[in-house]
Amino acid sequence: MNKNKYKDLAKNTGIFAIANFSSKVLVFLLVPLYTRTLSTSDYGFYDLAYSTIQLFLPILTLNISEATMRFLMKSDIDRDSVFSISLSNVIIASIIFGLGIVVNDIFSISTLTEQYGVYIWGLFVFYALNNLFVQFSKGIDKVQEMAISGVLGTLSMVLFNVLFLLVFKLGLFGFFVANITCYAIPTFYLIIKLQFWKYLSKKYDKELQKQMLIFSVPLILNTLGWWVNNTSDRYIVAAISGINSNGLISVAYKIPQILSTVSAIFIQAWQISAIKEQENDSKDNSFSSNLFLHYNALLSVMASFLILFDKFLSSILFGNDFYQAWKFVPFLVISSLLNAAAGYVGAILSANMAANTMAKSALYGMSVNIVLNIILTLFMGPQGITIATVISSYIIYEIRRKSIKIIESEVQKRVLLSWLLLVLESILIIYTNLWWLSLITVFIILNLFRQTFETLFIQGKKVLRKLKFNNE
Repeated sequence: MNKNKYKDLAKNTGIFAIANFSSKVLVFLLVPLYTRTLSTSDYGFYDLAYSTIQLFLPILTLNISEATMRFLMKSDIDRDSVFSISLSNVIIASIIFGLGIVVNDIFSISTLTEQYGVYIWGLFVFYALNNLFVQFSKGIDKVQEMAISGVLGTLSMVLFNVLFLLVFKLGLFGFFVANITCYAIPTFYLIIKLQFWKYLSKKYDKELQKQMLIFSVPLILNTLGWWVNNTSDRYIVAAISGINSNGLISVAYKIPQILSTVSAIFIQAWQISAIKEQENDSKDNSFSSNLFLHYNALLSVMASFLILFDKFLSSILFGNDFYQAWKFVPFLVISSLLNAAAGYVGAILSANMAANTMAKSALYGMSVNIVLNIILTLFMGPQGITIATVISSYIIYEIRRKSIKIIESEVQKRVLLSWLLLVLESILIIYTNLWWLSLITVFIILNLFRQTFETLFIQGKKVLRKLKFNNE
């Protein structure tokens, strides 16, 4: 039984990898282009605009996309009604966001939308629509079409960023247009390919809408908690240390994004498996616990190498004005790892429709993050942001872990030890020149999860042997 579970999970992970990995890798490789064609203030400005969109999207849409996929995977559900309810929320949210920009410009509440208000609104609209159509595609088991849309988004991002920033040298304006396009093209592809107009329902099911909102509204707090944990620090560091420091923090996040990309790909596949487990009323906790151990093993080793080669990667990826961002990378890598662990447990909670537990963990994490961000930034500068993020990410994970109690104690001990070793490695990299001690730490982490890598090696040999046999 577990063999089939792993097989389905591996298949979906592969599909999501096609959809996401190429885009994330190419975005990562585009960092040198951004840091060499945009100033720290321009990059910091765009990052604040994008972060603002991520803040308002779940609030204005009532986080309906979180309910879209979950309800579509229920038995005996009216897909047309789910789609119509979700689309209505996105349209209303887009109108409200646009009106908010107009009001802001009239009363000069913030300078953020003065020059680029139309482009910020366009980015909001296509970001929201793309998010909805992707969730709907997963819910109706059209993950291959979703993967193709992801590749189209990747190609669009590369093409238009190179064209507008490098060829036409349009600066921040070109950066906005390129990023709007990379959401618009895959959105139109999904609309045409899956013929979404066929899912529009003339009948509006208010009872279904109520059920969806009961699930999605508490998750607004969960989404905001992640936003605060990963994004609010940009506003705080900009206010306390200046917009240039925000530019450095924003760029520093690009290296941990490698880890976040891998975890996000897996979590999307794991979310589907977790929902199927719940719908089948499975009580096999050993599957989830062992899978978590292997998941953390791979990510912890990846994190240890990212931290070890932090300065080297920064020298290649960051322009001269951004190089100092290297010192903020190690703890941001750890926070990405903790977020990945919390996301794993969160997928199980979402499958169980335990929205209130997810909201509770987010509330505690968000509160701690805001307080520590302010205090530590005042005393430590931008580095305080990274440490605050690590602490709040761990709090979110721990609350979620205790609520479902599926992670076995022996697994948890090994996981915690690997995280403590990563903290030690980060301190050594940032504050000393004892790189050889950092290397020893990496080998200790590898040894800690030796069994996982031996299993992967054996399974890899079996796959290669099978492929060789089929070719013969």
